[in-house]
Amino acid sequence: MAGTHEIDSGRGWVVAFGGCLINTWTFGVFYAFATALEQMVAEFNASLSGIAAFFSVTTFLFFATGMLAGPLADRFGARRLVAVGAFLMGGGLWLTAQVESLFAGILIYGLGVGLGIGSYLVPLSVATGAWFEKHRTLALGINTVGIGLGTLTLVPVAEWLIRTAGWRSAFELMGIGSIIVYGVVALFSFRPPTPPASVSVSISAARRALRRSEFWRLYVAGFLMSVALFIPFVFLVQYAKEQGITSSTAAFLITSLGLGSVLGRLGLGVLGMRVGVLPLIIMCFGIQPIAYIVWLIAGANYPLLLLFAGLLGVGYGGFVALSPVAMAGIFGLEGLGGVLGVQYTSAGVGALIGPIAAGAIIDATGSYTVAIVGAIFVSLAATFSVIPMWRLGSGEPPVLPSRSYLSEPTVWLVSPKAR
Repeated sequence: MAGTHEIDSGRGWVVAFGGCLINTWTFGVFYAFATALEQMVAEFNASLSGIAAFFSVTTFLFFATGMLAGPLADRFGARRLVAVGAFLMGGGLWLTAQVESLFAGILIYGLGVGLGIGSYLVPLSVATGAWFEKHRTLALGINTVGIGLGTLTLVPVAEWLIRTAGWRSAFELMGIGSIIVYGVVALFSFRPPTPPASVSVSISAARRALRRSEFWRLYVAGFLMSVALFIPFVFLVQYAKEQGITSSTAAFLITSLGLGSVLGRLGLGVLGMRVGVLPLIIMCFGIQPIAYIVWLIAGANYPLLLLFAGLLGVGYGGFVALSPVAMAGIFGLEGLGGVLGVQYTSAGVGALIGPIAAGAIIDATGSYTVAIVGAIFVSLAATFSVIPMWRLGSGEPPVLPSRSYLSEPTVWLVSPKAR
């Protein structure tokens, strides 16, 4: 169907809302994992670090898969990859519910859910961006806000299902639901009329970026941020329950994190158009250690735990929304997908290490304190790593081609004067 429909047409909006739907479902299901932690620890007679490996391996794989999914989408289109993701995600959840050993569970869940998410995440974002010129920012915002909406709306439902039916039955039902949702979205994942950038262009752009110190500064900062960031996605609900908070009330902390993420994506995205992107990204890094200090002093104080979750969500959501724009301003638009694909592996490696290490510390000490303090110091290191990027705030905006691919309609640039 390529070339038969115009840029900014109705089909593009269908793709954008399809991306929102699949993100809402996927991340609502995935982030509900925290509510199954207690049952899985008991059933597998496993350590916290062992169960955390489910989440860590999965997160690593869906970030790493993005480097391959982009070129595959160029060749086969997003529709086929979303369809493959339906069977990976749905089958991974269903088969995980049948396993009897911890290792088999980590392997099946990680490969199924991790590759299932990775198969669609980049291709649908690419397709959404390629359908638009005038309304590209809004369309991409609609696509990505689904991640926060899923955390906000589906985690409480999944918690109720896991609590009442057990994690195995819940995973089976969520597996069936994944096949249905992914299948529907695949039907409406229309190939955009704008031809994608060639793979060679993306590879060349990534190689150029790898030779720049700014790339590695952002990579290290992103890695350190992610080591700490994903710890509460696994352990916050269990922590709250151990403080005497009920299961459903504890699960609402993840919902609050999702609400903060939505506010960060939308609010800081709009603010970035006015004050520049890099100062806000540095602020997002700075929010994370402050949030963890709130967790450290919160104890069983539920309002403080809500504040922690909300702050972390705002910083995390703002970073996710703004970082591609900043990368475009720093490294240029040509081949940006390749640069982002390599850069995002930093988050995957951080996610692979952080929750497992935190679980091991909690297992060894019988307390969350050391893990939280460690997260504070790692988050501070991430913040100090990225602060020197402030000097790029005076950078001039790149000149955008009239039909640039994978770009924002304006890059909002890294400069407060780029308006």
